[in-house]
Amino acid sequence: MSQLRSMLGAAVLASLTLTLGACFGSASTTDTRTPNAEEPDEGESCAALNKNDEIRLALAPACQGCHLTGNKPFFGSLSAFESGLVYNERYVKRGDPENSLLVQLLKGVAPGSYPQMPLGQTYSELVTSGRVTLTLEQVEAWIRDLPAPPAQLETPSPEEFHVRRLSADEMVVSLMEQLGLTLEDFVSTSDPNWRNKAYVVNGGKLFVWPGDWAPGISTEYVSDSRSVERYEALGGGNSLLYRKRDVSFGPSAAQTLVQMSQAWCARAVDKRNNTAVLRYVTLSDSSSRSPDAVRRNLSTLYLRMLGQPPSEAEASALYEQVYLPLEAQSTRLAWIGVCAALIRHPLWITY
Repeated sequence: MSQLRSMLGAAVLASLTLTLGACFGSASTTDTRTPNAEEPDEGESCAALNKNDEIRLALAPACQGCHLTGNKPFFGSLSAFESGLVYNERYVKRGDPENSLLVQLLKGVAPGSYPQMPLGQTYSELVTSGRVTLTLEQVEAWIRDLPAPPAQLETPSPEEFHVRRLSADEMVVSLMEQLGLTLEDFVSTSDPNWRNKAYVVNGGKLFVWPGDWAPGISTEYVSDSRSVERYEALGGGNSLLYRKRDVSFGPSAAQTLVQMSQAWCARAVDKRNNTAVLRYVTLSDSSSRSPDAVRRNLSTLYLRMLGQPPSEAEASALYEQVYLPLEAQSTRLAWIGVCAALIRHPLWITY
């Protein structure tokens, strides 16, 4: 069980990395020096790499809440900022701040459905309150003197590695596939016309169903309203209720995933003729009777769930700290525990 707790703790740490993404704060807009390559970075420096990076860091407190991840992750990195915003003429017109959409959004006079960014407080109010130190005048001066885009702007950078959490949709779909489960494992299908009626959710299965998904609208076709609530707790959006996806990994998502992993793994282990979890063993095999088969199945399940084979140390830790303690109660509980631990592993939660 200690391994289960440590894996969940690692997942929380991974979520913090996903949520924070980068080192943000007030940045000087006057010092354009590049960091000294001879000075080691102890992880505490937020030194800007160039003038554009200074602007990115200075705008981040106002903008990163919506644009750190998602489909417009302008503030995820310098390259994302430059390629997606700075040198995208839709937002910034070099030498012409007055006609740049970025400036218009910050002033609250942009055309379209969203005249102001960020939403809520105006940018000027954020400057007045001290949350942001970069003034509108400085933004305009930066655009007026904006240099030409760097030559490597369109060249992928192998040094950059970006990680994001799985969306709620990806969690539901991939987990069903990996565990050998289908919709019919969660809802009653005894009525030949069951697909055209309200889903009768089988008890104890922790069904998760997005409100936007066919064949129903919201809870019309789902007898258990909690199935939609669980999906939204995982971070799923609901267009019918005007709820955006949550790209962070907070306590609600973690708690729901813990419950979901345990319930769904139990369903997969109990499902007859399902080899997704128990490929090389049955519940009658134990570490004393079939130690090689148990270890082989554990390594295969690790590869199936996480996309890479376990190291010898990882396989041993999973076997000794998760499987064996739970096997003392039953082999069924042991495989449910191993399966659930892998689902809560940072490699499964992230992409």
